[in-house]
Amino acid sequence: MSSRSPLDSVFSPVQRDAHVPSTPLSSSSIPVPTSGLSSSYLGKRGASTAGPDSASHKRALSSVTALQSQLLAAERREAEANDRTEDMRVEMERLKSERRVLHDGETLERETGEAREREWANERLRLSTQLRELRSQNSTLSDSLQKMQSDHAQLAGQHASLTQHSSAELSLLASRIREIENERDALRGWERRAKGLSIELEEERRRAAEGRQREAESAEDRRAEDALRKEFRRQGQQFTGYQSRIAQLEAENSELRSKRKEAEGADRARQNVEWTLKEEIKTLQAQLERSRRDMDSLTQSFPATPTSDDHATLQSRLAAMSALHAEATNELASKDAEIRGLQSRLSEQSASALALSRELSQRNNELEREVRWSKEGRASAERREKLLQKELDATREAGPSMPGGASFGDQSARVKQLEGLVETYRAELGEIQRDSREVEDRLTKKAGLVPQSALDEAQGEISKLKAGEWSPHPNIDIEALDSTIAQLTSANTTLDAEVNDLMRRVASGEYNPATERCIELRSNPASKVHAVRTKQLEDLRTENDALLQRLKSVDKTPVSPGAEGAGLVPRESFERLSREKEDLERAHAKRLLRLKEIFGMKSKEFLEAVYSLLGWRIKFDESGADIRLTSMYAPKGKMGLTLKFASQEGHFGTMQMTGAMAKGLEEARHFWITERQSVPGFLAQVTTEMFEKTTIGRAAGYVGLE
Repeated sequence: MSSRSPLDSVFSPVQRDAHVPSTPLSSSSIPVPTSGLSSSYLGKRGASTAGPDSASHKRALSSVTALQSQLLAAERREAEANDRTEDMRVEMERLKSERRVLHDGETLERETGEAREREWANERLRLSTQLRELRSQNSTLSDSLQKMQSDHAQLAGQHASLTQHSSAELSLLASRIREIENERDALRGWERRAKGLSIELEEERRRAAEGRQREAESAEDRRAEDALRKEFRRQGQQFTGYQSRIAQLEAENSELRSKRKEAEGADRARQNVEWTLKEEIKTLQAQLERSRRDMDSLTQSFPATPTSDDHATLQSRLAAMSALHAEATNELASKDAEIRGLQSRLSEQSASALALSRELSQRNNELEREVRWSKEGRASAERREKLLQKELDATREAGPSMPGGASFGDQSARVKQLEGLVETYRAELGEIQRDSREVEDRLTKKAGLVPQSALDEAQGEISKLKAGEWSPHPNIDIEALDSTIAQLTSANTTLDAEVNDLMRRVASGEYNPATERCIELRSNPASKVHAVRTKQLEDLRTENDALLQRLKSVDKTPVSPGAEGAGLVPRESFERLSREKEDLERAHAKRLLRLKEIFGMKSKEFLEAVYSLLGWRIKFDESGADIRLTSMYAPKGKMGLTLKFASQEGHFGTMQMTGAMAKGLEEARHFWITERQSVPGFLAQVTTEMFEKTTIGRAAGYVGLE
């Protein structure tokens, strides 16, 4: 019997190489005394030696018998040892074949794991590259969005200034048109007066012609009359041109009004485009933010050794991320195309507004030029009227023509007077021509169309607009506008509060049916809650009626002194309590399931934390009595190390070491477990040795942790 320590009985290794050496005993190796025996140990004695056996002979016989029994037992043990040796040899062959298979499987699994890790690294690198590209695209889009917003703000300011300038120009043109209309009326009055004077002049000429029929007209008189006739004809043509010009100005006035309407329509279209751009920008920002969150959630880190479920989850997430990436790419392309279309539309609107502004400025200049020409024409018409009036007065002073051949006064004086009038008329025509040339010179030099003060003020406003230092018109009351804006803002805030209050009342059902009506769908939360409450009320009414009936029946039934209650309850109460019990049981099962899930998640987190901090992965069996520890620095499978702790009751249990690395830890187990009785110290030493071996082996080219 071999003596074993108490700790050897408590901690016994599973796999040990226990070989019992056995030496077979042969008959030749047994010392047997030969005295008193002639032939064999068991042979019959002769007659000469007959008699009682001696004590030595008896001892020899007993020793021979004992040796023979030992020999037989040794032979049996030898046969059993040979059988065990054969079994162990067969087992060793089987284990070697299994080891080769496991080694091949491990090599294949290692290669597969390395290939998967490389694929995962490549996929992760590709996804990281795609993520960087998406982030760069996002930053580019953000920059372009900011640039578009700044451009939009600048265009809005330019459009506002152009709108204000156009409105000012339109008001100025309207006032100029009114002035031109007034001048047109005045010119028509002058035209009527000139026509009356021309009729009177023709009458006077007819009378003078009747008086001068009997005398010879001199060449000077004929030249004077021809010059007067040409001048009257030219004045008639000028009046006709003035009338056509007035009609043209009226047509241009109507055209400017239509242009103004088109400008207002373009302004409204720009506002619509601006609103659409803002909505599209908000939608694009929301989609970019959602894509960024999806990419951040899908590109989270995963464990280094994923399981099959994690691999499937990773594949599904990668597929979802690819789909989201494709969708985001398509959406970005479509939004980019929409933004470019809106930018082109905005540029077209700005170009049309600028063209309209330039056209309005050109029309304004032309109208100012026409007004100037009209004023010059009116002045020349007044001067011509004065000349005609002087000629008419002179003709009247000469005396009326006498019929019957009566002569007028001194014809020489008359000729001199007419010559003086012709010279005066020629001088006036020269002055008119000089004024026309001066007007043309001023027009070519861009001056003289408007007052100098108005021109200086307009140039100052233009320079302020270009410098971005525009200030409101001095005629506008800023304080009144600010007060109006404040009042409108307060009114808008009040209306928003009232709308929110009404929405809250409508959502909660607090409204007056007499003055308000709430329209909603049949299937809504309020109707569902109302249906549940109605059903509960009906159930309670039914149960109450049943209880009342039961009370009436109990009251009608006579009660004997020694009788007890039957203990019956209505069926409605029983069904209600049964439903409540089932609901409570379902809620309890749901809570237990939720607690189990939470406990499982927390346990998994705790075990992962222990594995990360201490380097040992802990696994419990279903009963919880056995615990398996696996080091993170040991290879997996039978080539590694697994510690199994089992305990029945109290503080005593067993520890088993399995794996190829368990053979080199017997001394440490004996030192820490048997002598020191410290499991943490044994685990610490094992962790240190595994770390040293695996790191040194990895440095030497050993890769066996996968």
